[in-house]
Amino acid sequence: MTTDVRTAKNELRRAALRRRAGIEARERETAGHALADSAADLLDMAVSSRRKGIATIAAYISMGSEIPLDPLLRLALGRGLRILVPRLGSGLDLGWGVLRSMEDLHTVGRFRSGRERPREPGGPVLPAEAIGEAGVVLVPALSVDLHGTRLGRGGGWYDRMLASAEPCPAVVAVCWTWEVVAGPLPHEPHDVPVNTVLTPDGMTSLG
Repeated sequence: MTTDVRTAKNELRRAALRRRAGIEARERETAGHALADSAADLLDMAVSSRRKGIATIAAYISMGSEIPLDPLLRLALGRGLRILVPRLGSGLDLGWGVLRSMEDLHTVGRFRSGRERPREPGGPVLPAEAIGEAGVVLVPALSVDLHGTRLGRGGGWYDRMLASAEPCPAVVAVCWTWEVVAGPLPHEPHDVPVNTVLTPDGMTSLG
């Protein structure tokens, strides 16, 4: 059964990446700005649900066919939010860095598999538990269904990170509008659900 689920996931991933490959750079750029506009209420939520005295969001640095997150991150920085982004180490390590400005980001090369690594900020690496300081967590998705099942790239990094975190008011899957499906998507026991989806067309609560 597990093998069948993983096969189904891989087929869906390949289909999603094929469709994304046809998206032109201008469309991605426009979608990134629309995503930031859609996230205004989400940033308000992060401020109002601040933990440990600091208004913090956990996000990620987009790459490849993902919707550019830079406009949203710039908006969050302008609002005075503290932003945590992954520090991947070997690719399996669970850690965070603090993004103080977009100019802090630098290229860190490729994984052993040859896949490009996302940009990272400098500074100290914070432990996995730092995610507990975030009132909002943004995670990339190739698809998400209306029950909150998220299809990622298959590495399991976010599922392991979310499993180690305290419950968060908003765990938000970010994807293209057509990647939100009725479902159900294939699901394994270790998959951690999301409760919100953010697309260039807006934000929707799930579950």
